[in-house]
Amino acid sequence: MHNNAFEEVDTQVLGISCDSKPAQSAFSGSLGGIPYPILSDFYPHGKVSDSYGVFDENRGTPQRAIVVVDKNGLIQFSNIYRVATDLNPIDILETIKAL
Repeated sequence: MHNNAFEEVDTQVLGISCDSKPAQSAFSGSLGGIPYPILSDFYPHGKVSDSYGVFDENRGTPQRAIVVVDKNGLIQFSNIYRVATDLNPIDILETIKAL
């Protein structure tokens, strides 16, 4: 699924990790590029992820999660996924359309 489907419903997709920007660039490049911005929660380490309740203190990294925030800054949907293959962009898009 392309990022365009989300843009059509006035939605901005962002990624976030606790990796540094150089590490994120290397990761994105290894995948052939990612069609949305990746934000760094590097310093203070995990503060943003923690504020959304998805930071794993034991691992020191955010959990794999989707958080949908509306234009008023309110969380409308949040889910943590065990593995990447559990995440279905079509389901997320349908959730957004239902808001």
